[in-house]
Amino acid sequence: MIETVIRNKAPEIKSISSLKIIQPKHYTLSNGVKVAVFENNTQDLLKINLVFDAGSRNCKKPLIASTVNNMLTEVTNNYTATELAEKIDFFGAYFETNTTRDYASVALYSLHTFLDDTLPLLAEVVQNASFNQEQLQAYIQRKRQEFTVNSEKVDFIARQRFTSLLFGEEHPYGRYSRIEDFEAIKRKDVVEFYRKYYLEAGFKIYIAGNFAQREIDLLDRYFGSMPNKELIKQDDLWKVNPSSEKVVNIEKKGAVQNALRMGFIAPHRYHHDYFGLKILSTILGGYFGSRLMNNIREDKGYTYGIGSALSSFQKASVFFISTEIKSEVCEMAIEEIYNELDKLKNKTVGENELQTVKNYLQGSFLRGLDGTFNLLDRYLDLDLSNLDFSFYEDYIEKIISIEARELKELAIKYYNGKNIYLLNVGKTR
Repeated sequence: MIETVIRNKAPEIKSISSLKIIQPKHYTLSNGVKVAVFENNTQDLLKINLVFDAGSRNCKKPLIASTVNNMLTEVTNNYTATELAEKIDFFGAYFETNTTRDYASVALYSLHTFLDDTLPLLAEVVQNASFNQEQLQAYIQRKRQEFTVNSEKVDFIARQRFTSLLFGEEHPYGRYSRIEDFEAIKRKDVVEFYRKYYLEAGFKIYIAGNFAQREIDLLDRYFGSMPNKELIKQDDLWKVNPSSEKVVNIEKKGAVQNALRMGFIAPHRYHHDYFGLKILSTILGGYFGSRLMNNIREDKGYTYGIGSALSSFQKASVFFISTEIKSEVCEMAIEEIYNELDKLKNKTVGENELQTVKNYLQGSFLRGLDGTFNLLDRYLDLDLSNLDFSFYEDYIEKIISIEARELKELAIKYYNGKNIYLLNVGKTR
């Protein structure tokens, strides 16, 4: 029987009735290193991600953490940069490095067919990075030039400086780099950080793709004898010392646009208000049909894009509004942003708008779980914060059940002038 398709009628939108997320398989290497695997034996492409407690929060000297992580895959004790690049390219594989404030990672993307050849190369870059002086100086010169170019961009300055207002410049989440910091990078500091946080400290491994027991044995051969000791945390570094000024202007001569950042330190993932604030932030500026987009972009034409989000580090969360605005209308745009915040405090969200946002968040969430690589990324983010997929179950339940009244109460509680910091970079006078 041929089913008739009615093309002039949109399909019915349904809420998530139950959430069944594929769980990873867990293994332990000989040295106690934990391995989480999202196995997919129909997918030949593998992602093997080694995550180290080697984020920028672990060093007071700026740029050391990112220098170490970025240079791991450039040259080793056994391969020149050219040899290493040619060898990994030959197998159609590649490395991906990433440094955040909390962690650093080295990932290998490889076809399962060539894993016997590419996994030793991952071990090589992790265990035998050389940081020779010539290569280090070339790296510093390159990054300093990039920094000089970026420092002329108002959005780069705003991104770099905003968290220092919230946490303080000495806080691990508030530190930022300056041009003179590149001159202060010394090989001995780089080598010492590498030794302490990569060669001697513990790490975790996250894998997606065709990876079963034989591959675990291979993984153990190359990584199962590495040290795996827990680092001693320096809790004295985490004192928050925010700026005494709630409004900070940074003048950038010649700027044709101003970069705005507004926000505050928000409840963290463990707080009962976190999910509600995340939903509220979406209504305000978290999708293309949001209130900020409709007002500042569509109605006023002040910007090409504006958004708000609730972003989480391991030990804190930040709510922020971000945009670049024509300099001549910057003050009017700021006024309109505050108007939108006040509307959420003074009037409950309409049922149609709330249901639209609920549908958007559920659809966006499901797209984020599509495929083993996405599952891996979602799980990794939670696991590093000692959470599991039940966190997402609670999130979906909150999306479905939250009422407009609760959102208004959250706006009154958090969207007030006492909480909000404003950073304006560009023409400010």
